[in-house]
Amino acid sequence: MSDDAVLDSPADAVREAYRSGAMTPVDVLTLTLARIDARNPAVNAMAYVDADGAAAAAEAATRRWAAGAPLGPLDGLPVTIKDSVHAVGTPWRHGCAANADVPDSTFDSPPAARLKEAGAVIVGKTTMPDFGMMAAGVSSLYGITRNPWDTSRNSGGSSAGAGAALASGIGFSAVGTDIAGSVRLPAGHCGLVALKPTQGRVPHTAPSTMRSAGPMGRTVDDVMDMYDVLSGPDARDLWSLAPSSGSTPRDPLAPSGLRIGVLPELGPNFGADDAVLAVLADAAAALRDGGADVSTMAPLFRDDPYPALDRLFQVRAAAELESIREDLRELVHPAIRGWCAPGADRSATDFTRDGEAVARSAELVRAATAEFDYVISPVIPTVGFAAEEVGLDPSHPLAHCGFTAWANQTAQPAAALCFGFPGGMPVGIQVIGPRFADAEVLRLTKWLESKRPDTITWPDPAAVRTGGN
Repeated sequence: MSDDAVLDSPADAVREAYRSGAMTPVDVLTLTLARIDARNPAVNAMAYVDADGAAAAAEAATRRWAAGAPLGPLDGLPVTIKDSVHAVGTPWRHGCAANADVPDSTFDSPPAARLKEAGAVIVGKTTMPDFGMMAAGVSSLYGITRNPWDTSRNSGGSSAGAGAALASGIGFSAVGTDIAGSVRLPAGHCGLVALKPTQGRVPHTAPSTMRSAGPMGRTVDDVMDMYDVLSGPDARDLWSLAPSSGSTPRDPLAPSGLRIGVLPELGPNFGADDAVLAVLADAAAALRDGGADVSTMAPLFRDDPYPALDRLFQVRAAAELESIREDLRELVHPAIRGWCAPGADRSATDFTRDGEAVARSAELVRAATAEFDYVISPVIPTVGFAAEEVGLDPSHPLAHCGFTAWANQTAQPAAALCFGFPGGMPVGIQVIGPRFADAEVLRLTKWLESKRPDTITWPDPAAVRTGGN
């Protein structure tokens, strides 16, 4: 295989090269570091490159493969982790210029620990927006992270760099985090696969019932491989679940006989553009042709449920802002400072009322989706937006996350999969399943991947012209 073919291949092809001795993890790391040098300047996906740490991991993996004793499917594979994932000796900045001098991490968070135990080669950390509170690739510290398919377009966020790196062929999978869609949204923008797992299935710190770490990749199989590694329990996350039974089955879940709901509209003023709905319709048609009982769902909400959820996010961001030394707060991105400012004035009773309203909305979502085996929806209501924009509504940078955010509140697993390229840009669909059905959601997503009407040829962002391909 050529260098480009190696790095753009599914991970299984690289493992076969390791088994045969045609390549070693050291060889593939060398190619990956060269690709970062060649492609990252066009997309600005990498927050930190740990060449020395990656070299040590690749050398150890090379010895294991030579002895015929790899630790598992990720052994020797280059991967990335998000800026917000602590790993020993690497910077943690949470996307924010105010954190530029925070000391490097002294511990491995659960995702980083599981990757190291599995022999993965963590080549570095990827960019994110301030506090992870923007669903776009814009940061006060890192600047603009761009979409490899068209560098004038947004990568999505908050796992912005993870999405841009993978679509650029940097790493075979990535760890992102997701509080309102932050692994699924970059997957939708960048043509990838991602899973927001059942809350607690992938341990993370600090423990949260709303935020999850989640795997991202170019193929469903690569996401499955990382999911199996990340999903072991960790005592540091008090919400982490007991181990699931065995590895995720790799056979696709055929939809014959399944009840599939199609959700094109959440409620008042929150639907999707025609180009996005056409991609969703293609996925629905594939499922129907596969024998599923497919039904279009009515809008879930009569009244807009988002303001209460947005206020909870504002309070979260305002608390983080106040934790920063006062003379450094002006370094936080102005869109985040302006948006979260009202959160500082919310009372405890205001916060409680909003939490109760969000819980009621979440129950509406859970009950509506429970009428089906699985539900598909858009990921993003439009075919992306410009690289410099903080979202579709600059005053509320998470407002376009409606299709994704509610699965965080219901704790349901939700995957994203690219299913079309209107105008040359990726458009993703979301696959939502019942709580704890992570493996089944991935297996149905794999079946849909096999029915995708487009064959993906991954872009070289250094060669992509802006404004369309």
